Amino acid sequence: MLSRSRLAATAISFLAVGAAGACASASAGEAPVIPDGRTETTVYLVRHGEKMSETDRDPDLSDKGRARAESLAVALRDSGVNMIITTDLKRTMQTAAPLAKLRHITPKVIPIGMSVQSHMNRVVDEIKSHEGATILVVGHNNTIGHIASKLAGGNIGDLCTDEYANLIIISMTKGRVAKILLESYGVPDPPSGSCPHLRDR
Repeated sequence: MLSRSRLAATAISFLAVGAAGACASASAGEAPVIPDGRTETTVYLVRHGEKMSETDRDPDLSDKGRARAESLAVALRDSGVNMIITTDLKRTMQTAAPLAKLRHITPKVIPIGMSVQSHMNRVVDEIKSHEGATILVVGHNNTIGHIASKLAGGNIGDLCTDEYANLIIISMTKGRVAKILLESYGVPDPPSGSCPHLRDR
């Protein structure tokens, strides 16, 4: 879980991460350009924006979801993101698209395939293979929390179905304990109901 004391303790560290990441130049293609000497890997994890349909398997983003995608691009435009990972579903690719266009990045698509667990393991392996990169991962309510746990420990679990505004930030340096911070972006989520939101756990 993300304790409030742990979040507060890492806030200053992530201000420094953001400042350093802003110096990195983005490039087109799957392989990120990593600044010389940078060994700290920064990962931003978000769920896709709000979708147009709750019944279609692969719906487009709704107008609200597209607005959230634009908000994500604004929030991360100076973050130094030099790699983006999405699933093969339109809602994750459309959420990543504004930032990808802004930073001239071609996202790496890792399909969900037949196994969500296998997908998550592939995402984690991809992240770990790019030490020093600044990576955005756009996933789903049943993947993002678990990917964060695989990278930084804890037991975050699934997000609620009405939860879209979380921005999970993880900082990893080999030989050190990973740091995790919970922020938000775009229009706030509604108050927690029967399913407690990540911020309220």
